[in-house]
Amino acid sequence: MKSILTLSTAALFITLAGCGTRPPKVYEDWVIPAVGKVAIRSIGDILIEQGYSEIGTEIEFAEDVTVGKVKLPRGKYHYNTENSTGTWFYKGDYYFYVDKTNNQICIDGKDCVKHDFSMGRGPIPDTAKADSLQQTLLYNGKIGNRITLAYRELQNNMARPAFNNTVEYDLSESNVIGYKGARIEVIKATNTEITYRIISGFQK
Repeated sequence: MKSILTLSTAALFITLAGCGTRPPKVYEDWVIPAVGKVAIRSIGDILIEQGYSEIGTEIEFAEDVTVGKVKLPRGKYHYNTENSTGTWFYKGDYYFYVDKTNNQICIDGKDCVKHDFSMGRGPIPDTAKADSLQQTLLYNGKIGNRITLAYRELQNNMARPAFNNTVEYDLSESNVIGYKGARIEVIKATNTEITYRIISGFQK
């Protein structure tokens, strides 16, 4: 069963976070995964995502983290704010902070746990500017030697249906596929997942 923060816990987060600070906003172009990085995705997952939005610190868990009664799913969480004692992160309905004195993951100051995590930088959701374009390619599966991808565009976080498209590639011709300037080297593809490397992002 999915565990989320209670209303009282969320209210506590807002109260505590309100006492914190936030560094100046920084907007940058970004590509996920990074160019040159090998990645694995399942059917329906995004192979490459590119856009221009606010960039901030993010934390990533390789495994689910249980803190008291709350289960934080594995994955990346986005920076929200910080003060002298902790740094707050969020994703959807999930909020927590990292205690600066011991690096424990905490929900309300009482429920804390020690857990491995990695820190990096990445785009903060829903911060794209009005004139920015976000582009994605999704993996739709493999039949024989042919794989199918779905292209999607968003303008200011809104889908642009006229710019959606489905494309098919024959891997017997080449293991490098491309769309709108993006180039992807397919290392292995099956009916359930694909292993690949980003060669270049979309052209503007």
